[in-house]
Amino acid sequence: MSELGKTLVVTGGGLGDTLFHMPFIRSIQQKSEGKSIVLACKKGREISELFSEIDMVSQVLPIAKDQDVSGKADLGRLRRLTKAAEIDTAFVFHKSTGISFAIMMAGVKNRYGYYFKGSWNRFFLNKGTLTPKQVPLPAFMHHAAMVMDDVGISYDYSDVRFRQPEHVVKAAFEGIGLLEKPRMIALGINASAAYKQWGVKGYSEIAERLLENYPGQILLFGAGDVAPIAQGILDNTASPDRFIDLTTRKVLLHHSHALLQSCDFYVGNDSFGLNLAAMSSMPAVGIFIKSYYFAYCDWIKPVISPSDDISEVTSEQVWSEIEKLL
Repeated sequence: MSELGKTLVVTGGGLGDTLFHMPFIRSIQQKSEGKSIVLACKKGREISELFSEIDMVSQVLPIAKDQDVSGKADLGRLRRLTKAAEIDTAFVFHKSTGISFAIMMAGVKNRYGYYFKGSWNRFFLNKGTLTPKQVPLPAFMHHAAMVMDDVGISYDYSDVRFRQPEHVVKAAFEGIGLLEKPRMIALGINASAAYKQWGVKGYSEIAERLLENYPGQILLFGAGDVAPIAQGILDNTASPDRFIDLTTRKVLLHHSHALLQSCDFYVGNDSFGLNLAAMSSMPAVGIFIKSYYFAYCDWIKPVISPSDDISEVTSEQVWSEIEKLL
């Protein structure tokens, strides 16, 4: 395929949606002007921070009215920002008719994306791909893959290697008071919904077994919303000094990523952290409920509950996967 010119990728969602599209972003940027893309997403502030030191993204267009929530896109803002960025080609990895219309009204010449049978956005994508609604999970990743296949751009879910540069890694460790990088395993206790949260009991049991079998430290990966989970784990251990708790610190997002990518592997329930680990090309044990699980790349080793109650996943099941990584 010929060069795409200045290229925009629209994911429409927040952090999680953007990470699911990383294999495609990585491939598209190789064919774009300056080998870098413009990215449009709802939680633009967070995503700008994540990509601030990585040259695959030259600019982030924040398209939500409220950048702290992943709400509806502000279509007028999207049109204005896209027009001002002088985009030649756009990949709309979102089913929204409004987003496709805004991209067309911004004067973008080549508009790739997917549409469902009978949907209106097919009129605004001059290079659209008809896709079925029902596809394997995560659905938006599979819909985007169909567009990539139709366009003829190859991608590899298992070879994204989305990693922060070494100077960011150094700054991240200095920011938490460490001059040298210790060996670490990440426990990803973050969760976007309560039904995805494995909880204190399971993580505490795994943490204690790691302390017995692993010489390094345990990184408790998550933000302030899961600080009670982290505190519960620390309350249940006799070795709190071997934990690095990110839930009580204000850590820049790209610094959190730098700390995560420095771990030997990741263990956690379905979350932003799990997908960030996979896109960083590091092994990850993922804990899922029965009705919503995935392993879209070789890095994720899924452990699946026999029901939609995630607490039915036992620490023995999780440990059996961890042992393979140890």
